[in-house]
Amino acid sequence: MRADGPLIRTADLARVGTAGAVRAQMRAGTLARLRSGAYVDPDAWEAAPPEQRILLRAHAVAARATHAPVFVATTAAAAWGLPLLRVGDDRVHVAQRGAGHKSRGDVVRHALAIGDDLAERHGLVVTSLARTLFDVARLTRVETALAAVDGGLRAVAWRGPGRYDDDAAEALRESLETMADAAGPARGIRQARFVIAFADGRAQLPGESVSRLWMHRVRAEAPVLQTEVRVRDGRRAYPDFAWPRRRRFGEFDGDGKYVDPGMTGGRSIRETLRDQRARESAVTEATGWLPVRWGWERLASLTAFAAFLRSHDVLD
Repeated sequence: MRADGPLIRTADLARVGTAGAVRAQMRAGTLARLRSGAYVDPDAWEAAPPEQRILLRAHAVAARATHAPVFVATTAAAAWGLPLLRVGDDRVHVAQRGAGHKSRGDVVRHALAIGDDLAERHGLVVTSLARTLFDVARLTRVETALAAVDGGLRAVAWRGPGRYDDDAAEALRESLETMADAAGPARGIRQARFVIAFADGRAQLPGESVSRLWMHRVRAEAPVLQTEVRVRDGRRAYPDFAWPRRRRFGEFDGDGKYVDPGMTGGRSIRETLRDQRARESAVTEATGWLPVRWGWERLASLTAFAAFLRSHDVLD
């Protein structure tokens, strides 16, 4: 789905009929009002992930604006294709232009000194990737921030299994650190510094980011991410997590591993599960390590996750 694909503007109402016909469709539930002057197909809206919904709302806001808004923070992150963990899709974030403008309705205004640190994404004016990551690292909850910054590092450094460009990752990290140094005692700067230092683009899913953060919080041994394991027939495997000293390796089962075409390679859920079981057995055969597998259900609370790790001898 395109970022603005199912968005229907007032100027486009000829596509769906007269004003009376539009009201009739809204009553029938075949058309929904997103905001003044913008409508969506309810089915397309429900099927869209949060990041796409945020972009739709941003396009609706931009369509009614006198001057092109500069979208920031999580809205800019959506435009950059970053994962947004537990972020609502009911508001967009823009940089405040001049004095006297207040947040209202579905638009949150931020007094941010951005300068020329801008880019265009999906037809929207947004902050640069580095500036976006820095703002998200400061202004969102730490789990959301880490998943986004992991995603940003992955976007610039991931070249495929076993091929991570450390130089590219460090260049982006240094840019973020420079922003943190220049920000002084800004809101959220302490969290931002932690997230910038802790982030790792080898994480493929937000659940992996949260898992690693919570391992750190419960003082579990730090895992090795995406370590290369040579298995039979000359192939290589790259577990999400590994604890070689404890002879364990871990895999986070997020929905993306089963439904994201970029991760499944066109395979069915059954084929993906079969391949995962075969890879897991091959890693155990090659290393003697035992597998530890979990999903979001194990991240219900920090206490529950610690108990799970302890039950698999990953935490003392």
